[in-house]
Amino acid sequence: MTKKILIIEDEKDIRDSLKTILDLSGYKVFVADNGEVGLQQTKEVKPDLILCDVMMPVMDGFKFLETLRAEGNETPLIFLTAKAQYDDLRTGMNLGADDYLFKPFKSMDLLKSIERRLSRKAELEHSLQTRVDSLEATISLMVGHEFNTPIHGIAAFTNLIKKRASDLAIGEIEEFCQHLDRSTNRLRNTFQKVKMYYQLRNESAPLGSRKQPNKLDELVRSIALKVANDRNRADDLDIHINTAVEFLVNEELFPVALYELMDNAFKFSKPGDAVVISISGNEHQVVIEIKDAGNTCSAAEVRNHVGMLGQLKRNIYEQQGLGVGLALSSLIISSQQGNLDFEDVKPHGINTVISLINNS
Repeated sequence: MTKKILIIEDEKDIRDSLKTILDLSGYKVFVADNGEVGLQQTKEVKPDLILCDVMMPVMDGFKFLETLRAEGNETPLIFLTAKAQYDDLRTGMNLGADDYLFKPFKSMDLLKSIERRLSRKAELEHSLQTRVDSLEATISLMVGHEFNTPIHGIAAFTNLIKKRASDLAIGEIEEFCQHLDRSTNRLRNTFQKVKMYYQLRNESAPLGSRKQPNKLDELVRSIALKVANDRNRADDLDIHINTAVEFLVNEELFPVALYELMDNAFKFSKPGDAVVISISGNEHQVVIEIKDAGNTCSAAEVRNHVGMLGQLKRNIYEQQGLGVGLALSSLIISSQQGNLDFEDVKPHGINTVISLINNS
């Protein structure tokens, strides 16, 4: 697609010369004789790049750029000026100029500067589009189940209440409200996990580097009991604490990873099958193991799935899990300089292994 360039220059001879050069170079060119007209042209033609003189009547280049950026317009801009003074250069760059060309300049220098700025813009747009595509793919993978299931639950019980409001007993209303609460909480938790996942993946959350001493044996035990109770499977929990050490972990992030991995173990094993959780090691290295008796997939399949959002073998199994929680757990453990791996358990099951090294 032909790139559009807006020239804002009050001297007609220079304006016409620039237009001729850019026309011959294959650009679609628009012109304005001052910053005020240039602002209007910017809104109408939406140029890919702006060439702007500094000293102009009505509205000079600095005021034009200041107004442009204040409106949220980040179109690349190259200033054209006959004044090679440092203060002018600094003022323009502080306002958000992308480059300067000092008059008189050669046609080749002009074209090279334009190509550099357009190339940089294309790189940024490509990077942004890649992130948008990734987010859309993530949402697409998850909407089929993790989002739609609680949404459908909320909608179904809401419709039941609407249709039968006058006939419902207090006990039925309370039961429906409990179902609505569960669906709402599940939806909220999913959104929170997706948000945390992208914060960590984009390194916009500083939490990964903030670690404090924690008694891992107590932390593992408390998270394991919480998961088992949340799943109403306290009798299936088997805990083995073989060490009692303090370790540097992030007390906000690491419990999230433990909960998600333990929760997956319960999700993928049947009621009555034990989930065995153990911790061993010393002050230098600790290993946390989470062993289930599920038969949904192999360790190799889970290992290959780490880092991807969307559920493993979703077209075969109805269990919830191994979606965003697994990807999030992997990121969190990596942020703690730890390692996450999976081993097959005979006759069936998976042993999730978290290895931590104390670098203090």
